[in-house]
Amino acid sequence: MKLTIDQSTLHRALRAVGRVAPTRTTLPILQATLLTANAGRLTLNATDTEMALTTSVAADVVASGSAAVSARLLSDYVAQLPPEPVRLTLDDPSHRVRVSCGRFTANLATLDPADFPTFPALDASRALDLGARALREAIGRVAFAAAHDDTRPVLTGVLFDFTATGLKLVATDGFRLARALVPGGVGSEQQLLVPARAVAEFGRLLADADSARLVLTAENRGVHLVVKDTTLYTRLIEGRFPDVDRVIPRACQTSVVVETAEFRQAVLVAGLFGGSGDARPVVLDAAPGRVQLRARGDETGDAESELPATVHGKEQTIVLNTRLLADVLDVTTSARIEIAWDSPQTPVILREPNQSDVTDLSLIMPLHDAALARPAQKAA
Repeated sequence: MKLTIDQSTLHRALRAVGRVAPTRTTLPILQATLLTANAGRLTLNATDTEMALTTSVAADVVASGSAAVSARLLSDYVAQLPPEPVRLTLDDPSHRVRVSCGRFTANLATLDPADFPTFPALDASRALDLGARALREAIGRVAFAAAHDDTRPVLTGVLFDFTATGLKLVATDGFRLARALVPGGVGSEQQLLVPARAVAEFGRLLADADSARLVLTAENRGVHLVVKDTTLYTRLIEGRFPDVDRVIPRACQTSVVVETAEFRQAVLVAGLFGGSGDARPVVLDAAPGRVQLRARGDETGDAESELPATVHGKEQTIVLNTRLLADVLDVTTSARIEIAWDSPQTPVILREPNQSDVTDLSLIMPLHDAALARPAQKAA
């Protein structure tokens, strides 16, 4: 293997695959980036066995070949090089890759490329073409709601539900739920449960793309996302995703519409005072023309704020987790947001105002400690 490549091009490619390579593993080959030079291209591969990323970049290839080198070391080294051509040469007798750029030269130890894991090949007959922008925006509105622990493995994924009217993305951790719709025909109806970590990588790859392609593997056990010259493969999660539609309220007695930015600021302030635990509750009091937010903690004190709001229906009080609220507001792009609920014990819907029940929405479970809803006692 012998080639020359632009330093910035190599650096970007190494950063992309480096997000997949694990930093801790009992298998040293998984900490490596597989470099393959052939016909004017350098292909880079990294994997943790559950997810794999392959990207191909232009290079001046003098001699074809492959080598597996430390992903982190090569990436860190190339990041420090000047913006000049980088030359990579594999020395067969020493099994070292010589990397030189300007005044810098290094010889990197290699592993046997034959030990690098292989993954299912792309099958173009099982491809689904998608709009990159709409998919990226939907991922941004949904992926945050997936579970971060594997107590219930199916909740660590994002459901890709291909329907007759488009693609529906859903994620939930049992305390919150997010749903987004990507309209348009997508072929046959089917459901894929994609790990949330892979979905987050999907979103990154789609940042500068106009189109994308999902390619299913045999027996639907894995999926490739193809964006330009980069392919991300992930194994799918086995199991049945919960029927989330049955927990979404069909009617709400109270609806509050507020400015998103003002509401987010008030929620963040309430989170400073809402106790010392993970829940950090905030009390929402809805009344004609306004919504009041109250929070208090034994060790912090109390705080309240009042925002102008359009309130429809019953005057009610509900207690919510400020962290869960803030997560939803962080991915909300509309200038105004509707908060609607049926009773203090039922889930709360958050969505863009004047939307139907079949559009994008988020759902948060309320807190049920009645003592939190009572106003704080004022000192005499």
